[in-house]
Amino acid sequence: MTIRSLFFGKPGGRGSRSLAQSIALYGALIVFALWILLPVWYLVVSSLITPQQLGSRSFSFFPSSITFDNYLSVLTGSTGGAGFGSTDVGARLLPAIGQSFFVSAVLVVLNLLVAGSAAYALSRYPFPGSRQFELAVIATRVVPAIAIIGPFFVAFRVIGVLNSPWALIISYNVFTLPLAIMILKNYFDQMPREIEEAAKIDGAGRLLTLWIIILPIAKPGLVAAGVLIFLEAWSEFFYSLVLTNQLTVPPLLAGFQSVQQFNWNALAAATVMSMLPPVLLVMIFQRNVVGSLTAGVGK
Repeated sequence: MTIRSLFFGKPGGRGSRSLAQSIALYGALIVFALWILLPVWYLVVSSLITPQQLGSRSFSFFPSSITFDNYLSVLTGSTGGAGFGSTDVGARLLPAIGQSFFVSAVLVVLNLLVAGSAAYALSRYPFPGSRQFELAVIATRVVPAIAIIGPFFVAFRVIGVLNSPWALIISYNVFTLPLAIMILKNYFDQMPREIEEAAKIDGAGRLLTLWIIILPIAKPGLVAAGVLIFLEAWSEFFYSLVLTNQLTVPPLLAGFQSVQQFNWNALAAATVMSMLPPVLLVMIFQRNVVGSLTAGVGK
């Protein structure tokens, strides 16, 4: 591939672009990247400087000196010092990260089992009304959380799981299960049925075919769905705020802000730490995630 074809497409081909179109395209990409990355960079810089540097009018995106005191104060739970504010939620950050990881991991396993079975059945064994059933599942994604949080709260209080990870694991299925079914149904639809038919001719039963043929082929789709479910559960705020007492990371980070004091440096350090698990997960499986999200594009 030449530099010219990279930027301007093949001469005379469908992908050929004029200079103005290329400048506009890459200009838009740069603006979009800055729009996404600048807040993250500001967050990282804020976590590495002192409150005095942060409050300076000449805030620099490249500080001359850095400090890890903000991370140390969060890790030791000493964010309630006089110079930082009155909150002590930093002491609960690591347990909250552990709870977020537990909830997200359990949800991934449950969703892949349930959604994987449902998606495969919808793809391979359509029944009268299966399309309507699929659309109904997708439609549940648009139901506002505030419309169902009340029944969840009452039910969880009755069965005694309020303020526990199980309240979140049960309620998160409302939005993660439809997402997993949509992704996996699309993935199973693209898998050639001839492979299963060949296995059947060779004498493999339905379950054996599913175990030794389908699952290995569907592994990229399962990984992508698992990563997206993990990210959805990790960043969920509303259910966790209402059903628990800042049990997971998002409502805990909101607790750094109080009416009297606002510990922005500690909040920045805690936010950076809470971002690491999902960022590492996406970096490891980025090929599967991007491939799954762009499946079908260009057809």
